[in-house]
Amino acid sequence: MMNAKTALDLIVKGMLPVLNAANFSAVKENADDNIALFASDAGIIRIKLELDRVALQFYPEGGGVPDDGDYTQLALSLLELEEANERDCQYIANDFADMIRERFRIKKKSATTQAVKMPKSISKTAIKNGDAYYDALSFGNAFTALYPELRAAYKANYERYNEFLAEEFFLNDGGNEAVLQVIRQNDPAQMKRLFNLLNDVYENGVNDVQSLVCVTILGALNNDEVLLARCAD
Repeated sequence: MMNAKTALDLIVKGMLPVLNAANFSAVKENADDNIALFASDAGIIRIKLELDRVALQFYPEGGGVPDDGDYTQLALSLLELEEANERDCQYIANDFADMIRERFRIKKKSATTQAVKMPKSISKTAIKNGDAYYDALSFGNAFTALYPELRAAYKANYERYNEFLAEEFFLNDGGNEAVLQVIRQNDPAQMKRLFNLLNDVYENGVNDVQSLVCVTILGALNNDEVLLARCAD
């Protein structure tokens, strides 16, 4: 279970670049662990965590100390602390940051200026020798070597979250569509390349990657008997 202060700190950390770009500074005297305040000449931004919700609120310039009801709510997101993790907090931070960009007309940095250097993935030699196992990043690296048209999406996924979210890549960034296209076409050479990789990853991957192959990727076949038969062959 994540406590409220930790969750709020993670959300604020993810929002800091855009808050700084909009000239908002932290209000130091705020002592409430469930509230973060940022002030500028434009007004006050309040990030408030209450029960299972996080609110992004704004009080425009006007002087004095605003009452609770004086804030305008810009966004509201659910966050169940009993099940929350860092990824959930980052999602909320990204959503709130986009709202602030829109409200205060902050331009998003281009990919060339905010590019994040990706760490090296585990080498195939180390995996083959039994010295290491496929993790999500090394699987993504191997998969996009097979389908280079998805390389940009692979890198963008990592840059967006400062880690590679493999499930999102396959479900939303084109990974599963590439797999389904190969299986539908049923070209023997393409099928062999794909399933050589999937079999290798399943046999030599960590548990999360094995689950990714079975549930996220092959689960997208939705029990289609024709497609499943092709995979079995």
